[in-house]
Amino acid sequence: MSVSKAMELSKLVEGLLPTDEGAFIVFGSLARREYTADSDLDWTVLIDGRAASGHLGIVHELKQKLKDAQFKVPGPTEVFGGLVFSHELVHAIGGDDDTNKNMTRRLLLLLESTAIETSSSKEVQSRILNAILGRYVDEDASFIAGNRRNDRIPRFLLNDVVRFWRTIAVDYANKYRARAGEKWALRNIKLRMSRKLIFVSGLFMCISWALRDNEDTQDDFVVQKLVTHLKEWAQRPPLESIAKIILTYAPSLAPAVFDNYDAFLGILDDKTQRMHLEGLSPEDAYEDDVFMHARGIATKFDEALTALLFESDEQITKLVKKYGVF
Repeated sequence: MSVSKAMELSKLVEGLLPTDEGAFIVFGSLARREYTADSDLDWTVLIDGRAASGHLGIVHELKQKLKDAQFKVPGPTEVFGGLVFSHELVHAIGGDDDTNKNMTRRLLLLLESTAIETSSSKEVQSRILNAILGRYVDEDASFIAGNRRNDRIPRFLLNDVVRFWRTIAVDYANKYRARAGEKWALRNIKLRMSRKLIFVSGLFMCISWALRDNEDTQDDFVVQKLVTHLKEWAQRPPLESIAKIILTYAPSLAPAVFDNYDAFLGILDDKTQRMHLEGLSPEDAYEDDVFMHARGIATKFDEALTALLFESDEQITKLVKKYGVF
């Protein structure tokens, strides 16, 4: 379904975006290639160029087209479904100007986004990814020219990935309070499955640099090579990236990771089970068969990822211990 929906969006968006400046970016289940009949469409119009009064008109027209095509609107947080300019994504990393919304958009652009095929979307997305990743790497003290350790990784980026994961967890608790427990059970399972997946993928995005062959540690172009490495990672769905790691370092864990994730997607694709979880209260959840089944899947998925990080490969474990906490 993800492929057909992406093709539908490509036809819907074509001709609306500013030439060479605009991209239609999707996030969430469609970007992860896990789209189901009841999935929201998380999207943004990303502008890499000068602001113009006509940009907002594009968003309004797109919203109507998406409504007519019966795509479900994004959630109420206003992170998606609007207009975003590249300047904030590139220049506001950390500090007071880096709001939760800005951080979320930037990290999701790196960890689970895709540009819908139009005349310019792919090029604009590529250009912005280069700029963001260049910012992370150029200002990372661990990549000062004198540092030639084989195990160095892009720590500036990793710190932001960790900050994003912790923010997701804190926001999850806040949403429980702000929304009076609405959709708590479904959000709980998503936090433990798809949200955890993108964090682990982001962790390996960074430490996988130290897992490669290290013969080029004295290379004067190591910074450019790192940006290329990170960009290639950013342009793959997180499950595909994790698959590459598992098949290389821990093939025995493949069933525990992928079978359980597939079972999770099966629950989301089952309208009856999904609606049941959406309406389930926290008070009733732990006596509910559907929730406890989904929780069991999430627990086995978590155990497999923990084994991947700490029990599968000596070098992975060493890097996770070195960089995962401090």
